[in-house]
Amino acid sequence: MTENHLISLRGLELIISYRGRSEERRNNLRGVLRHLNRTYSDYQVWLIEADATPTFNWSEFGDPKIRHVFVHDTGPFPKARLVNLGALMAKSPIICMHDADMIANPFYFSAALNALMDEDKSDVLCPFMRVLNVSGGLRESFIESGDFSQLAPFLDGEPPADINTLYVSTPGAINLFRRTEFIRVGGLDPVFVGWGGEDDDLLLRAGRLGVRWHSFGDPHAALFHLNHDSASREQSFDEEDIARNRQLAFRTGDVTIGELEARAVELSKYFR
Repeated sequence: MTENHLISLRGLELIISYRGRSEERRNNLRGVLRHLNRTYSDYQVWLIEADATPTFNWSEFGDPKIRHVFVHDTGPFPKARLVNLGALMAKSPIICMHDADMIANPFYFSAALNALMDEDKSDVLCPFMRVLNVSGGLRESFIESGDFSQLAPFLDGEPPADINTLYVSTPGAINLFRRTEFIRVGGLDPVFVGWGGEDDDLLLRAGRLGVRWHSFGDPHAALFHLNHDSASREQSFDEEDIARNRQLAFRTGDVTIGELEARAVELSKYFR
């Protein structure tokens, strides 16, 4: 896209939590940032990195839209704490929680933002339903270009060998949230560390507390996940720590509304 054809994101602030523990993950982030820069205008990225030392090199991009914040943390990845920090610093009325390895269809990404900005039918919009995993040469080519037109043809028909379905649906990955509602329900709960659970907990808590959370169901409203570690998540769900996080998340559906409201009030104190 030329500069005149970039899609305006109307001052949207995107929060990307990150730990570059492998070359695959570092390259995936580069691909995401290149894609955002060549596709959109009028946005800001809060790149919140937690590790022993930084792996992100801002000078590689020199992009003033990227605000890199480093948090020294060598324990299990504290995604919830990092996203909340980004939401605390953000000022835009809509914030976007955006994984460091996900690419949205630009048509539905901007449609979700415009619906939240111009209408009053939703408080959260996920610009997708299914998530497609991209690996091999296609992944490498996309990382170098950031050009969504390389991925768009695979939204239809049988996928090639380099693409498989990662999730039929998921509450996380990329979503756009009214910032006031995110804060009202308490944001992500920092009790969740490591992989999994925090998104399920937020979806259950927000829904029970009256947040209007919707997703686009069109087949073209898909995300592309840039592969790292594994092309499947099934084995991960059996790992002890991940299973514990998911069990903790699903308890959110069992407590009383009074308990849930009290928990939201307590969690929201972080943002004051």
